[in-house]
Amino acid sequence: MWKVKVLIQFFLSHLPMGEKINYLLQNLKNSHSPEKMANRINDLSKSLKKLGEHVELEGSTVVEIGTGWEAIGTILLYLMGVKICHTYDHVPHLRFELVQMLINEIENHIDEISQFISVPKPILDERLSKIKTSENLNDFFEKANIIYHAPGDAAETGLESNSVDVVYSNAVLEHVPKEVVNNIIIESKRILKNTGVAYHLIGLHDHYVSFDKKISKVNFLQYPEWLWAFFVYNKISYHNRLREKQFLTIFKSHGAKINWIESKIDEPDIDVLKKIKINKKFSGMTPEELAVYRTEIIISFPSA
Repeated sequence: MWKVKVLIQFFLSHLPMGEKINYLLQNLKNSHSPEKMANRINDLSKSLKKLGEHVELEGSTVVEIGTGWEAIGTILLYLMGVKICHTYDHVPHLRFELVQMLINEIENHIDEISQFISVPKPILDERLSKIKTSENLNDFFEKANIIYHAPGDAAETGLESNSVDVVYSNAVLEHVPKEVVNNIIIESKRILKNTGVAYHLIGLHDHYVSFDKKISKVNFLQYPEWLWAFFVYNKISYHNRLREKQFLTIFKSHGAKINWIESKIDEPDIDVLKKIKINKKFSGMTPEELAVYRTEIIISFPSA
């Protein structure tokens, strides 16, 4: 069944109204249901808590890469006291109705969120009440001190050098070409203050696993690059298949210091990798290196 999803996204990527149709299909399968929003709020709250342990977010200037459909990370950053957030997306996915749903869902789980992100509930209540009265997206942006760049390019932010405290992305770097990853890191190094950091959560797993539980998180590593490029390198479902080791090589090539990293592996995937024929694109890497399905990393650029 996962191949059906690949084909649907492939065709949508070639249609003028593909992005809007994709959104309608998401609604049909309840991708933005309150329950799924609550799960995403929970996950992003945890990642932002880790970021907050390495840099002071209160009063900071943040560049977010990948606003998304609901702006979950953007709103949580606002609730954590970010002074101004420049958020970039290659197309304007954000919908006001989803922002409203998200704000209501955050309000329903405010106690848990307060514990996750270590911000007192009265402060969260005050900040949430401010944006809850938003009448449209522009009103929301103004009240939350958000500058929405969409279409925008996080590799060419247009911001001043040494002007940003944090660069943040969640499940984004796996969805852009390798050369774009390079350009994003170069731009991050330019705009970050010498005390600044970049946080990236990178989903390294086969993104069609959730659609078909019969396949492993490393299933996609067996396909030839030409086939993967033809069907998956498109504006709807792009997935570069870069492994953690390759991301680390890119970061370090630009002088990045690894301040903190957490990698996740499922042991059964190592056994799968020993049995399937891996595409030559991944030759030279051990099963353990290939099996990393999620990386959270915080980097800085001391030499900058």
